[in-house]
Amino acid sequence: MIESRLEIAKAYLDDAMILAKKKRINSAASRGYYASYQAMWAALGEPKEGRVWRHLAIIKHFVAGYWFEPDHEEAGPGLLEEKRLPLRRLYSYRIMSDYEGKPVDEHHLSGLLEIVKKVIQIVEEKGR
Repeated sequence: MIESRLEIAKAYLDDAMILAKKKRINSAASRGYYASYQAMWAALGEPKEGRVWRHLAIIKHFVAGYWFEPDHEEAGPGLLEEKRLPLRRLYSYRIMSDYEGKPVDEHHLSGLLEIVKKVIQIVEEKGR
């Protein structure tokens, strides 16, 4: 399943980059967030008890890093802690875009899309 979710993540990131070039910033933010969501899901696998990953929970579990360092505890500072704030900001931009109709900051979005690229790369390198 990891490969198919990673392929989805890459396709969504491509979509986000195309949308950003066309100055459709809010749509780019939404696709960018879902690219990261799919990549994180690929890394973590299916959630426990047949549930769906909740958005803030998937970020929390992803940055913890126990998925590639099984001995690392789920609680406390994560091995990918530096990704937490950018991923949460991207999630906030997705909320602004999809639910609030507020404009997303174009300058910040380009940096966040770079974070999505790094998340995908991390999953490719450390994924199961």
